[in-house]
Amino acid sequence: MTVFISRHLSGQSPLSTWAKSGGHELLANSLIDFRAVPFSQSEDADWWFFYSSRAVDFGCPAPPPSAKLAAMGPGTAKALLKRAGRVDFTGEGSPEAVAASFGEIAAGQRVFFPRARQSRMTVQRLLADRITALDAICYDNVAMPAREPIVADVYVFTSPLNVAAYVDHQALTAGAKIVAIGPSTAAALTARGVDCLVAGRPDEEAVVEVLD
Repeated sequence: MTVFISRHLSGQSPLSTWAKSGGHELLANSLIDFRAVPFSQSEDADWWFFYSSRAVDFGCPAPPPSAKLAAMGPGTAKALLKRAGRVDFTGEGSPEAVAASFGEIAAGQRVFFPRARQSRMTVQRLLADRITALDAICYDNVAMPAREPIVADVYVFTSPLNVAAYVDHQALTAGAKIVAIGPSTAAALTARGVDCLVAGRPDEEAVVEVLD
């Protein structure tokens, strides 16, 4: 079958490996352009919290050695480990679950959030009364609307903005399976009248589990 995912993938990614082993065609292409935004980093934060691997790419030039580093999930933690060589907290599950577990160890402390302009800021909103949030926009997401239909048996959408960039401009193949990574992506599809399956975790391994 043909699977489309709205993300660029490496040849060693779990989904790429799955597609090759099963003889499936994989179309991997982000419908978003990412642009750096100049920002001032916080030097006196107790924690730096990253919502995504893209936030690590744009917002992790050189965190102070005294600051602990937190990642929203395993994918972000992997990027953070590669960039900074350490991760002090890795979230698991929904944004609400991540906020609850992070709040237990960061209560009363100063947390710096380098983030996308369009971020929902879930963790800092939920912990507003438990931490001091220091905020900085370090990159911008710009939708690149699909110019022509993508014919696929399965569509995997990785963010609400990718949903908007495709579904608002082109038709989904009739009868195709639609998979969302994350509840906000699922909500964006549902709001457009598209039924979808939701990957149990925000990673490619969970997508593979849905497809198997």
